[in-house]
Amino acid sequence: MSLIEKVKKKKEFSGLPDSVVSRALRESGEDVKEARALLRKYFGVFLTNRVLKGKGNLLDVHISSKKRDYREFYGEIFKDIEGAGSVIDLGCGVNGFSYEYLPEGVEYIGIEAAGQLVEKMNCFFKERNFDSRAICEDLFDAEKVVRILEKAKSPRVVFMFQVVDALESMKRDFSKELISRVMENCEVLIISLPLVSLGGGKKFAVKRKWLMDFLESEFNIERDFEIFLERIICVRK
Repeated sequence: MSLIEKVKKKKEFSGLPDSVVSRALRESGEDVKEARALLRKYFGVFLTNRVLKGKGNLLDVHISSKKRDYREFYGEIFKDIEGAGSVIDLGCGVNGFSYEYLPEGVEYIGIEAAGQLVEKMNCFFKERNFDSRAICEDLFDAEKVVRILEKAKSPRVVFMFQVVDALESMKRDFSKELISRVMENCEVLIISLPLVSLGGGKKFAVKRKWLMDFLESEFNIERDFEIFLERIICVRK
C-alpha cells in the first residue's frame, strides 16, 4: 500500500485528490501521521462529521458560511456587476448550497478539494435542477483551474473566499501566481479575507500589505469593503 493510500484510509481524507495528499506527505517528511495532521489543519473545517454526515443544505452547519446572510452578501457583491454569465468559486467549501441567492440565470462552478463536499453539492444541484456543478480539483494545479475558467460562460466572476491565507501557508507567493492566471481568464475577481479567527473570537489586522501592493500594482481594485466579518476586495483588469 502506498503512503497516499495509507493517508486516505481515513474516511475524512478519502475524497481528497492524490496531489493534495502527496504535497502533505512531502511537507511532513513522508510521515503519514503528520501528513494527516496537516490535512486536518487545512481541510478539517470542511471534514467534520456535521458536514460529512449532513444532508440537504449545509450552509447552517459550516462555521464560515453560517455567519453570512447570503442574500445580503451576494447583493452587496453584485450590486456593481452587471450581466454575469458564470461564477467560478475557487475553494468553494459549501458555498454551492447558496446558489439560489446568486443573480438569476448565472452558471455556478465550484472547485473544491474535499471530494465528499463535491458529491453532496452535485446531488443538491441535480435535485433542484440548478445550472451548477462542483468539481473535485486541487487549486495548486493552476493549469486545470485555467482550463475550467476558459470553458465557463462569459462574463466570468471568480470567487476566492478565504482561501488566500491557506494557499500562502502551503506555498509562499502561490496566491499571486494563481490570481495572475485567473485574471487572464475572467472579468471580475472577488477576494474575501477573514476579519476574525475561525472560532469568531480573535480579531485580525487584515492589512495584507503584500497582497494589496500586488493587486494595486497589477490590477484595478474597484471596491474594498467589510461585511459579515469579512473584507471583500473586488478586482478588475
